[in-house]
Amino acid sequence: NLRKVAMEYSSGNYNYAIELKGLSEVRDLGAALMYMGGELSKLDDYQKKFVANISHDFRSPLTSIKGYAEAILDGTIPHDMQDKYLNIILFETERLNKLTSNLLELNSFENHGSFLEIVSFDINQVTKKTAESFEGSCRDKKITLNLVFSANETYVDADVSKIQQVLYNLIDNAIKFSPNNSQIKVSTEERGDKVFVSVKDYGIGIPKDSIKKVWDRFYKTDSSRGKDKKGTGLGLSITKEIIQSHNENINVISTEGVGTEFIFSLKKSEE
Repeated sequence: NLRKVAMEYSSGNYNYAIELKGLSEVRDLGAALMYMGGELSKLDDYQKKFVANISHDFRSPLTSIKGYAEAILDGTIPHDMQDKYLNIILFETERLNKLTSNLLELNSFENHGSFLEIVSFDINQVTKKTAESFEGSCRDKKITLNLVFSANETYVDADVSKIQQVLYNLIDNAIKFSPNNSQIKVSTEERGDKVFVSVKDYGIGIPKDSIKKVWDRFYKTDSSRGKDKKGTGLGLSITKEIIQSHNENINVISTEGVGTEFIFSLKKSEE
């Protein structure tokens, strides 16, 4: 019976059921194999979904690029309209580049871990600089970005560029899902030997059944599908990987229709 199970698993049939009977050791072995089969089945499903998602995310911009390029070449798109469609081609190319870069970064985390250059730096100053890069986006949507710091200077031990990327991802995400004429609050607070950084918006919020899924690769909530055309669904996955590589935590609190807050911790620098 166990030989049959091994043959079924090796052929990819991870759902093959084992009839457990006999001595306790055999039963335990059978139970272990059943558990292994369940885990392999989950992994197999995940890989299939991963391939399907990445195929879709690559195919969509490639189809647009090919279609518009052919229309420009064969004269379907008149000369005076070409700039508009060349900009669309550029937009889709940038989206492909972002998707590829994100996938390479996630692959690097998985295969080699993250090489961190830990230094002591002022998280408040880094937050200010990162927020400045969103002045144009906030102006377009009339969003006020409020920075609230519990001290003038707050030093942490971390990789500056990686934490800057985390802040960029979280602020970018907050702007995408905030309505016009709203606010976003970014704050830092010292608690014991930790510093907590928060990015809070008052936007559409995340559905309750989607909160645990926001860290999954390629996951986008239904409310984001039509709005975030350039998004890859990888930003929050990368953000979580970066924070975990620092042996720290990141959490999300959200109420649909009220807003969302992401909070992550960093090690406070010693005096």
